Amino acid sequence: MDSTKEKMYKYAPVILLSGGLILLLITFLIDRHYNNNQGLVWMPFVIIQIVISIICGILIKKLYRQVHTDVLTGLCNRKYFYKKLSELQNKAPVSLILIDLDNFKNINDTYGHITGDQVLQQFAEILQSNTRRNDVIARWGGEEFAVILPQTDTNEAFKIADRIRMIVDNYIFSYDNITCKITVSIGIAATKEGAFAGTEQFIRIADEALYRAKDKKNYIITVTDSYGGSSRITHKVNHFNQIKV
Repeated sequence: MDSTKEKMYKYAPVILLSGGLILLLITFLIDRHYNNNQGLVWMPFVIIQIVISIICGILIKKLYRQVHTDVLTGLCNRKYFYKKLSELQNKAPVSLILIDLDNFKNINDTYGHITGDQVLQQFAEILQSNTRRNDVIARWGGEEFAVILPQTDTNEAFKIADRIRMIVDNYIFSYDNITCKITVSIGIAATKEGAFAGTEQFIRIADEALYRAKDKKNYIITVTDSYGGSSRITHKVNHFNQIKV
Protein backbone atom coordinates (compact mmCIF):
# COMPACT_ATOMS: atom_id res chain seq x y z
CA MET A 1 0.00 0.00 0.00
CA ASP A 2 2.79 2.46 0.93
CA SER A 3 4.61 1.64 -2.31
CA THR A 4 1.44 2.34 -4.31
CA LYS A 5 0.93 5.69 -2.58
CA GLU A 6 4.56 6.62 -3.22
CA LYS A 7 4.17 5.92 -6.94
CA MET A 8 0.97 7.99 -7.03
CA TYR A 9 2.76 10.97 -5.49
CA LYS A 10 5.82 10.49 -7.69
CA TYR A 11 3.82 10.32 -10.92
CA ALA A 12 1.08 12.77 -9.89
CA PRO A 13 1.74 15.17 -12.83
CA VAL A 14 1.46 12.34 -15.36
CA ILE A 15 -1.64 10.88 -13.70
CA LEU A 16 -3.46 14.21 -13.63
CA LEU A 17 -2.38 15.05 -17.18
CA SER A 18 -3.72 11.69 -18.36
CA GLY A 19 -7.02 12.39 -16.61
CA GLY A 20 -7.24 15.77 -18.33
CA LEU A 21 -6.54 14.28 -21.75
CA ILE A 22 -9.14 11.58 -21.19
CA LEU A 23 -11.65 14.30 -20.27
CA LEU A 24 -10.72 16.18 -23.44
CA LEU A 25 -11.22 13.06 -25.56
CA ILE A 26 -14.59 12.21 -23.99
CA THR A 27 -15.84 15.78 -24.45
CA PHE A 28 -14.69 15.79 -28.07
CA LEU A 29 -16.43 12.47 -28.82
CA ILE A 30 -19.68 13.60 -27.18
CA ASP A 31 -19.59 16.81 -29.18
CA ARG A 32 -19.09 14.92 -32.43
CA HIS A 33 -21.77 12.34 -31.58
CA TYR A 34 -24.45 14.97 -31.03
CA ASN A 35 -23.10 17.31 -33.73
CA ASN A 36 -23.18 20.24 -31.36
CA ASN A 37 -20.14 21.88 -32.97
CA GLN A 38 -19.51 23.74 -29.75
CA GLY A 39 -15.82 22.91 -29.74
CA LEU A 40 -14.71 26.54 -29.67
CA VAL A 41 -16.84 27.07 -26.57
CA TRP A 42 -15.80 24.15 -24.38
CA MET A 43 -12.23 23.66 -25.64
CA PRO A 44 -10.69 26.57 -23.65
CA PHE A 45 -12.28 25.30 -20.43
CA VAL A 46 -10.91 21.80 -20.92
CA ILE A 47 -7.43 23.17 -21.71
CA ILE A 48 -7.53 25.29 -18.56
CA GLN A 49 -8.55 22.20 -16.58
CA ILE A 50 -5.60 20.26 -18.00
CA VAL A 51 -3.15 23.07 -17.16
CA ILE A 52 -4.50 23.29 -13.60
CA SER A 53 -4.18 19.50 -13.23
CA ILE A 54 -0.53 19.58 -14.35
CA ILE A 55 0.31 22.39 -11.93
CA CYS A 56 -1.42 20.57 -9.05
CA GLY A 57 0.44 17.36 -9.93
CA ILE A 58 3.81 19.14 -9.91
CA LEU A 59 3.01 20.75 -6.54
CA ILE A 60 1.92 17.40 -5.04
CA LYS A 61 5.14 15.74 -6.21
CA LYS A 62 7.24 18.64 -4.90
CA LEU A 63 5.55 18.65 -1.50
CA TYR A 64 5.95 14.88 -1.19
CA ARG A 65 9.69 15.16 -1.92
CA GLN A 66 10.10 17.99 0.58
CA VAL A 67 8.50 15.92 3.34
CA HIS A 68 11.02 13.11 2.78
CA THR A 69 14.14 15.13 1.93
CA ASP A 70 16.90 16.53 4.12
CA VAL A 71 17.02 20.27 3.42
CA LEU A 72 20.81 20.68 3.63
CA THR A 73 22.06 17.70 1.63
CA GLY A 74 19.12 16.84 -0.60
CA LEU A 75 19.31 13.23 0.57
CA CYS A 76 16.46 11.28 2.15
CA ASN A 77 15.63 12.15 5.73
CA ARG A 78 15.31 9.77 8.66
CA LYS A 79 11.53 9.44 8.27
CA TYR A 80 11.89 8.17 4.71
CA PHE A 81 14.81 5.96 5.76
CA TYR A 82 12.66 4.12 8.32
CA LYS A 83 9.86 3.77 5.78
CA LYS A 84 12.09 2.18 3.13
CA LEU A 85 13.90 -0.09 5.59
CA SER A 86 10.56 -1.42 6.82
CA GLU A 87 9.47 -2.10 3.25
CA LEU A 88 12.67 -4.02 2.50
CA GLN A 89 12.80 -6.09 5.68
CA ASN A 90 11.28 -9.14 3.96
CA LYS A 91 13.44 -8.85 0.84
CA ALA A 92 16.72 -10.22 2.19
CA PRO A 93 19.60 -10.08 1.79
CA VAL A 94 19.70 -6.45 2.87
CA SER A 95 22.74 -4.57 4.12
CA LEU A 96 22.81 -1.36 6.09
CA ILE A 97 25.78 1.03 6.12
CA LEU A 98 26.09 3.70 8.80
CA ILE A 99 28.76 6.35 8.23
CA ASP A 100 30.21 8.93 10.60
CA LEU A 101 32.52 11.78 9.59
CA ASP A 102 35.53 11.55 11.91
CA ASN A 103 36.23 14.61 14.06
CA PHE A 104 33.69 16.69 12.17
CA LYS A 105 33.27 18.99 15.15
CA ASN A 106 36.83 20.22 14.58
CA ILE A 107 35.83 21.52 11.15
CA ASN A 108 32.93 23.51 12.60
CA ASP A 109 35.11 24.82 15.43
CA THR A 110 38.01 25.73 13.15
CA TYR A 111 36.35 27.00 9.99
CA GLY A 112 32.76 27.70 11.03
CA HIS A 113 29.42 26.02 10.48
CA ILE A 114 29.00 27.30 6.93
CA THR A 115 32.15 25.45 5.90
CA GLY A 116 30.91 22.44 7.84
CA ASP A 117 27.64 22.53 5.91
CA GLN A 118 29.59 22.64 2.64
CA VAL A 119 31.56 19.57 3.70
CA LEU A 120 28.32 17.72 4.43
CA GLN A 121 26.91 18.68 1.03
CA GLN A 122 30.06 17.59 -0.78
CA PHE A 123 30.11 14.33 1.13
CA ALA A 124 26.46 13.75 0.16
CA GLU A 125 27.48 14.15 -3.49
CA ILE A 126 30.20 11.52 -3.00
CA LEU A 127 27.61 9.10 -1.63
CA GLN A 128 25.26 9.74 -4.53
CA SER A 129 28.05 9.20 -7.06
CA ASN A 130 29.29 5.96 -5.51
CA THR A 131 26.12 4.06 -4.75
CA ARG A 132 23.62 2.35 -6.99
CA ARG A 133 20.31 3.54 -8.33
CA ASN A 134 18.19 1.40 -6.00
CA ASP A 135 20.22 2.16 -2.87
CA VAL A 136 18.57 4.47 -0.35
CA ILE A 137 20.87 7.22 0.95
CA ALA A 138 19.79 9.20 3.98
CA ARG A 139 21.18 11.76 6.34
CA TRP A 140 20.85 9.98 9.66
CA GLY A 141 21.50 13.14 11.66
CA GLY A 142 24.29 15.64 12.16
CA GLU A 143 27.38 14.20 10.51
CA GLU A 144 26.03 10.65 10.32
CA PHE A 145 24.64 9.08 7.15
CA ALA A 146 22.95 5.80 6.29
CA VAL A 147 22.77 3.73 3.12
CA ILE A 148 20.30 0.86 2.64
CA LEU A 149 21.58 -1.70 0.13
CA PRO A 150 18.76 -3.96 -1.14
CA GLN A 151 19.67 -7.45 -2.33
CA THR A 152 23.24 -7.00 -1.10
CA ASP A 153 25.28 -9.32 1.08
CA THR A 154 28.07 -8.35 3.47
CA ASN A 155 30.92 -8.77 1.01
CA GLU A 156 29.34 -6.52 -1.60
CA ALA A 157 28.37 -3.97 1.05
CA PHE A 158 31.96 -3.90 2.27
CA LYS A 159 33.24 -3.22 -1.26
CA ILE A 160 30.86 -0.29 -1.64
CA ALA A 161 31.73 1.06 1.80
CA ASP A 162 35.46 0.73 1.25
CA ARG A 163 35.22 2.53 -2.09
CA ILE A 164 33.45 5.41 -0.35
CA ARG A 165 36.04 5.39 2.45
CA MET A 166 38.98 5.56 0.04
CA ILE A 167 37.43 8.32 -2.08
CA VAL A 168 36.79 10.44 1.01
CA ASP A 169 40.30 9.74 2.30
CA ASN A 170 41.76 11.18 -0.92
CA TYR A 171 39.23 13.96 -1.45
CA ILE A 172 40.00 17.61 -0.73
CA PHE A 173 36.92 19.39 0.57
CA SER A 174 36.92 23.08 -0.25
CA TYR A 175 34.85 26.19 0.28
CA ASP A 176 35.70 29.89 -0.08
CA ASN A 177 39.50 29.36 -0.23
CA ILE A 178 39.33 26.94 2.70
CA THR A 179 40.45 23.36 2.13
CA CYS A 180 40.30 20.43 4.51
CA LYS A 181 40.43 16.65 4.55
CA ILE A 182 38.36 14.18 6.53
CA THR A 183 38.07 10.47 7.09
CA VAL A 184 35.02 8.34 7.78
CA SER A 185 34.21 5.45 10.07
CA ILE A 186 31.70 2.90 8.84
CA GLY A 187 29.58 0.20 10.44
CA ILE A 188 27.81 -2.45 8.37
CA ALA A 189 25.06 -4.88 9.31
CA ALA A 190 23.58 -7.49 6.99
CA THR A 191 20.60 -9.78 7.27
CA LYS A 192 19.92 -13.03 5.51
CA GLU A 193 16.63 -14.38 4.22
CA GLY A 194 14.20 -15.26 6.99
CA ALA A 195 16.46 -13.80 9.67
CA PHE A 196 15.22 -10.21 9.95
CA ALA A 197 14.54 -9.47 13.61
CA GLY A 198 13.02 -6.03 13.14
CA THR A 199 13.98 -2.55 12.01
CA GLU A 200 15.15 -1.25 15.38
CA GLN A 201 17.27 -4.35 16.05
CA PHE A 202 18.85 -4.13 12.62
CA ILE A 203 19.74 -0.48 13.12
CA ARG A 204 21.07 -1.18 16.62
CA ILE A 205 23.48 -3.80 15.29
CA ALA A 206 24.76 -1.50 12.55
CA ASP A 207 25.10 1.28 15.12
CA GLU A 208 27.18 -0.96 17.39
CA ALA A 209 29.47 -1.74 14.45
CA LEU A 210 29.80 1.97 13.74
CA TYR A 211 30.57 2.68 17.39
CA ARG A 212 33.43 0.20 17.28
CA ALA A 213 34.71 1.66 14.02
CA LYS A 214 34.71 5.17 15.49
CA ASP A 215 37.03 3.99 18.24
CA LYS A 216 39.67 3.33 15.56
CA LYS A 217 38.84 6.07 13.02
CA ASN A 218 38.90 5.45 9.27
CA TYR A 219 37.74 1.87 9.87
CA ILE A 220 35.00 -0.33 8.50
CA ILE A 221 33.48 -2.91 10.81
CA THR A 222 30.93 -5.42 9.56
CA VAL A 223 28.53 -7.64 11.44
CA THR A 224 27.22 -10.80 9.77
CA ASP A 225 24.87 -13.57 10.89
CA SER A 226 23.51 -10.98 13.27
CA TYR A 227 20.47 -13.02 14.21
CA GLY A 228 22.08 -16.41 14.22
CA GLY A 229 25.43 -17.25 15.68
CA SER A 230 26.40 -13.59 16.12
CA SER A 231 29.69 -14.08 14.31
CA ARG A 232 31.54 -10.83 13.80
CA ILE A 233 34.18 -9.80 11.32
CA THR A 234 36.30 -6.72 11.80
CA HIS A 235 37.94 -5.21 8.74
CA LYS A 236 41.03 -3.17 9.51
CA VAL A 237 40.86 -1.27 6.27
CA ASN A 238 43.86 1.01 6.60
CA HIS A 239 46.09 -2.07 6.29
CA PHE A 240 43.60 -4.07 4.19
CA ASN A 241 43.71 -7.18 6.33
CA GLN A 242 40.89 -8.99 8.05
CA ILE A 243 40.66 -9.96 11.70
CA LYS A 244 37.97 -12.30 13.06
CA VAL A 245 36.84 -11.69 16.59
